[in-house]
Amino acid sequence: KVFSEVITELLPNYKELSIATGYLDLPGLELIIEYLDEYDKVRILIGQEPLLPRYKKDKLEPDFPDKDLFDDLQKLQPSTRLKEVVILIKELIDTGKVEIKVYKRAFLHAKCYIFGDYNSDSAVGIIGSSNFTKAGFTSNTELNQLESDHRVVTFQPQTEKQEVGHLYWFEKLWNDPTSEDWEGAFTEIVETSPVGDILFSPYETYIKTLYELYKEELEDEELDNSIE
Repeated sequence: KVFSEVITELLPNYKELSIATGYLDLPGLELIIEYLDEYDKVRILIGQEPLLPRYKKDKLEPDFPDKDLFDDLQKLQPSTRLKEVVILIKELIDTGKVEIKVYKRAFLHAKCYIFGDYNSDSAVGIIGSSNFTKAGFTSNTELNQLESDHRVVTFQPQTEKQEVGHLYWFEKLWNDPTSEDWEGAFTEIVETSPVGDILFSPYETYIKTLYELYKEELEDEELDNSIE
């Protein structure tokens, strides 16, 4: 199955979602945004991958992922749909339903999608290569493994030698002192982008300008009438 099909089959069955990814993009969010509105909590942890040309570097870039997201958004064609996605994801962030952090301790190549929490009797974990992007969900050649045994997904080790469950692994990175909140930066970048809800398209700017001129004329006319 295409990874997006697996994700959309699982999403309606849960209220909590934890994601570790090397990157995310707005078209990827667009594919599942309607489901997220029904969730109680969505946590997205972004960790920089050692990709070209980064593979030659021994430390993380300080502007990741801000610059990457900014550059990608400039390439998108403005549309009503993408603007709606921006508005909805901002609402989800403002209400606390969606939290985004950036893992800064080291490169993070792992991708993980966890449906459910420690109290779930049907928690599911997916580990693989798919980033939280449209290409990762639909068109890239990816390999992902689904674990449907909730006892494995939610396992909390009692000794250092025991293997860790998906959630335990995620929680450790999420709560790492180097993991920084990124909701504010993310919101600012997307809302002021060409597909955001603050900047206007040329047509919208034209209409808005006409409206403002018309409003000024009406105000001037009302002022003249009052003087008379």
